[in-house]
Amino acid sequence: MNPVLIVTNTPWWVFVLFALLVMLGVQALSRRTMPLRRAFITPAVFIAWGLVGLALALRVTAAVIPAWALAAVAGGVLAWISVRLDGLAVDRDRASVELPGSVLPLIRNMVIFAAKYALAVAMAMQPALRPELLPWDMAVSGAAFGYFVGWTLRFALSYRRAAALVLAPGGSAP
Repeated sequence: MNPVLIVTNTPWWVFVLFALLVMLGVQALSRRTMPLRRAFITPAVFIAWGLVGLALALRVTAAVIPAWALAAVAGGVLAWISVRLDGLAVDRDRASVELPGSVLPLIRNMVIFAAKYALAVAMAMQPALRPELLPWDMAVSGAAFGYFVGWTLRFALSYRRAAALVLAPGGSAP
């Protein structure tokens, strides 16, 4: 396995996606105030990636549906029981939120990305193993999809219950 060959044969958009996920994960390390719509960027990326992965796999075989669906349910349950947005504050007038800082989004983003990337590389390097690896790839896609659907539902509930954010003059959090 030649790492240079792997990197040079990786599509350009994978590097863009990686950079985006790292950037969003690093930003999540600190408490931050952002427009409400921006809080949905990471979930949208992973939900779309999960759906695109399923759609592409369905062109090969419908047998991946159970792996994807089961993993999606498991991911959703995991998010439902583990996501805590304590300290979430909202400014409904400005449609902004203040999210607590955590290392978990960075770790979560990198684990999902690494699993998807490793499986894609393995399938590209060993096409004969694709039938055995595809259900695992679909399980990762489904788990990410389900997790972020669950995260979005948890976020929506937390948003509804959150205390109002008091902004300092100039529109920034104190």
